[in-house]
Amino acid sequence: MRWFWIALAAPMLWGIVNHVDKFIISKYFSGKGVGSLVIFTSLSGFIFSIFIALFYSSALSVSVFNAIIIAINGALLVASFIPYLHALEREEPSMITALFQIIPVFGYFLALVFLNEHLTTQQIFSSLLVIAGGVIISLDLSVHIQFKLKPFLWMLLSTFMLAINGLIFKMIALEENFWGTAFWEYIGGTIFGIFLLVCIPLYRKQFFATIAKSRLMVLGLNSIAELLNIIAKLLANFASLLAPLALVWVINGVQPLVVFIYGIILTLFFPQIGKETLDRTTIIQRVFSIALIFAGVYFLL
Repeated sequence: MRWFWIALAAPMLWGIVNHVDKFIISKYFSGKGVGSLVIFTSLSGFIFSIFIALFYSSALSVSVFNAIIIAINGALLVASFIPYLHALEREEPSMITALFQIIPVFGYFLALVFLNEHLTTQQIFSSLLVIAGGVIISLDLSVHIQFKLKPFLWMLLSTFMLAINGLIFKMIALEENFWGTAFWEYIGGTIFGIFLLVCIPLYRKQFFATIAKSRLMVLGLNSIAELLNIIAKLLANFASLLAPLALVWVINGVQPLVVFIYGIILTLFFPQIGKETLDRTTIIQRVFSIALIFAGVYFLL
């Protein structure tokens, strides 16, 4: 079960990233779109790729064809942040992260078709419990039951792109090597970020306007978030080499719980940074959803 604990560490880190992203968007990017954060994200991977090349010489031994494929996959990873950030602009982090539970659905069918990975009946049942918890937590019960359509559609696109990204990474890493695959993925993401910076005037304007207005704070917060994001992505990718891809994504089902707990801490002690809705109906809803998620993870072990 080593893969489980490695996979579990990823949502613990991603939960922090979600709150940092929300804070940056709300405080520094409000009214300026998400172009700045997407470009920051893409360029940060280049720094990490340098460290990979320095410490793992095998990273450069990937075949040209696979290097091109995984570089395109890196561009897809960066592109998946765009709909995610649009959804995050509109909703609380705990609700948006719950919608990441759509990934195992896509991941299961993609891995079944392309990797011939099969899940047992118990694993499928456990996965459905986790996914159900993620869907229920995304309902708005404040006045009446209302499904948040726009954030859902944004996240549907983002999760599909992430599921494809995870599949391609695993396929290339199994054929080549883990660090070489990670290296070329970050190179591809960096190239895509440069493309956005050069070819999309709106993103370029947002990027330089953000730097000019709040250089140190944005760079500092974003650097911390991107470091955590990179580590979490590497952990999730490594876990996917040890277990079925769909199961690794299912473990991310604990992320809404992590984000909600972080949100409560922020609300109680640092409300100027972030706030969660803590009315009675919402708490009951979240507790029920979290119980389903925990039950699913328990039966998965």
